[in-house]
Amino acid sequence: MNLKNISSLKYKLATFLILASLGNNPLLAQSILNRAEVYKLRNQVDLSRQNRPVWNPAKLGDIIVPQDAVRTGANSKAELLFNEGTLVRTGSGTIFRFSPGRRSFELDSGSALIIIRPGQGESNITTPEARIVSQGTALFIQHDSQRNSSLIGVLTDSNAGPVRVSNANGEVTIKLSAGEFVSIINGVIGLVEHFILPMFYENIELAVGLGVGQEKLMARESPEVQKTINLVRAEALEPLKNQAAWLRGFCRFNVNPEQLSPLLQWLGLGVPGEQVLLKLPETDLFVTPMRSLSGLAWLGSYCQTQQSSQSIEP
Repeated sequence: MNLKNISSLKYKLATFLILASLGNNPLLAQSILNRAEVYKLRNQVDLSRQNRPVWNPAKLGDIIVPQDAVRTGANSKAELLFNEGTLVRTGSGTIFRFSPGRRSFELDSGSALIIIRPGQGESNITTPEARIVSQGTALFIQHDSQRNSSLIGVLTDSNAGPVRVSNANGEVTIKLSAGEFVSIINGVIGLVEHFILPMFYENIELAVGLGVGQEKLMARESPEVQKTINLVRAEALEPLKNQAAWLRGFCRFNVNPEQLSPLLQWLGLGVPGEQVLLKLPETDLFVTPMRSLSGLAWLGSYCQTQQSSQSIEP
């Protein structure tokens, strides 16, 4: 064998080893997004092709490619199923698109719940106020262009690490785990807050199928959507159970909506009679903060139910 053939053999072997290592490393072998199908739609849903200022009505089964945008009107929703299994559910008043290459999404306005299968590698999501990096995690994003505010919340934890959220210029970065959310208003990142996961799954239509007891709701979905939901639900249940155990710790207090002052003081949220000024817009996608009055009222009802049924499951 001459030197030329030996060199060619070494090149082929090196190429094979590189490709094999990429295939075995979930952080490197990220799926390429090249298309998505309009899987479901409700009421007014439009498409814009390749960033053109022309919008045309979308139809079930329409295929979108990088730089195409999806827009929903009032009381409208759309679901997009991507080629590698990611499911994106958008709420009313939303403009959403994805970029060429690795998993990269853009939310210009409105709300979206992004359901990514575990082990799919890194995802990047941007809004006009936020830069988000996650590792195969289910999360939701909302952007209000009138208030220059973005809200980001996390539903599942990834073995590869927490979700990282930065403001638009990247000056400040925080980390989010399941059951936590943060808001960014005019470039300022707020406090990391806990929200009530059981209440979220009970009230948010975009999250249907992920909560406890919602398995049968997915029976009519396509095999690919069922696979995505089942894989992500398995990861969502652990944070849900952990939060239930955490909430039971609060039930040591005599919590009810009329007697919240002791608990507010214990949480360091104010003095007796002072209300917690934390109000979020109730759109297609909203959260109930643990430290809000509505959250504490829910906790009071939850504790009473726990005491009467002696149940420890969410």
